[in-house]
Amino acid sequence: MPSPSLASLSDYIDQLLEAICVVDANGCFLYLSSGCERIFGYTSEEMIGRPMIELVHPDDKERTLVAASEIMAGDHKIDFENRYVRKDGQIAHIQWSARWSEDQKVRVAVARDITKHKQLLQQLQHIAFYDPLTQLPNRALFEDRLQQSLARARREQSMLALCFVDLDKFKEVNDCHGHAAGDLYLQTVAERLLYSMRETDTVARLGGDEFVIIMDAVSEQSALLNSLQHLLVKLQQPFLLQQHQLQLSASVGVALFPEHGLDQESLLAAADRAMYRAKYAGGNQLCFATDLSHLSGKNYG
Repeated sequence: MPSPSLASLSDYIDQLLEAICVVDANGCFLYLSSGCERIFGYTSEEMIGRPMIELVHPDDKERTLVAASEIMAGDHKIDFENRYVRKDGQIAHIQWSARWSEDQKVRVAVARDITKHKQLLQQLQHIAFYDPLTQLPNRALFEDRLQQSLARARREQSMLALCFVDLDKFKEVNDCHGHAAGDLYLQTVAERLLYSMRETDTVARLGGDEFVIIMDAVSEQSALLNSLQHLLVKLQQPFLLQQHQLQLSASVGVALFPEHGLDQESLLAAADRAMYRAKYAGGNQLCFATDLSHLSGKNYG
C-alpha cells in the first residue's frame, strides 16, 4: 500500500481533536494544524509568525517560559498545563506534550483543550467543599483551613481566634414559618457574617444553625472584642419575612490559640463550651473560653 503524501498526511492531522504546533527557537509559531483554530479561535494565518507567549495567560507566562527553556535543553514535557487567552477573550486550559528537535531547531507540541474537564473538576470541588445553601465553606474545608491557620500561627508565633456561632431559638423560625423561611434566614446570616469579618477570615457552616469563624493574626483581644461586638449588632438587625419583622440573635463562643487550645480538637471544643455558656446565660452574647463572665449583646452599639 503506498504511503500517503505530505498533503494527505496534513489532511489527517487536521482531523485530530488535538492541535499540532511547531514553534521556532525564538518562540514564534511556524506551523499549526486546523485544531488550533478550534482551541484558540485564531486562524493559522493569524498565528503563524506570532510569539507563542503573547497568547499565554499573564499569570502563566513565567512558568511557561521556564518550561519552554527546559524543552529546548532536551527535557521532554508530557501533560504540561497552562492557560491561553482565546481570540474571543475566553480562557482556555491547555494540556501540552512537547519536545525539541535539535536537527530542525524547533519545538513540536501537541495541545489538548481540557477547559471543560477543568470546569467540571471545579464544580465537583465546590460541591465537595462548600455548603449548597449558604455557599460558605463546609466542615471539610473548614477543618483544612483551620489546620493551615494553626500551622501559620505556630510558625509566626501569632494569636488565632476561633469563634463558634449558634443562632438563638432558630427552631422556632422553622416551626412557625416553615423550613423555606429558615433557609432564607440562614442565607441572610451567612451574608451578615461575611460582611462583618475581614477578607482574610474564614466563615464556614458546620451544619444546621452552627457557624464557625477563623480569625488569623489577631493582634489584640480588645480589637477582637470590638469586631465581635459589631458582629452581634449586625446579627440582631431585624429579619423581614412575609411582611413580618423577626428579631433574632446568636450566642458566640470564642477560643484563642495558644491560650485556650494547641490543636484543632481542643480549640474547637473550647469554643463550643464557651458558646453554650453564652446560650445558657440567655443568648445574644459572647463568652471567651476561660472567661466565665459574659457580655450582653443588648449593650452593644
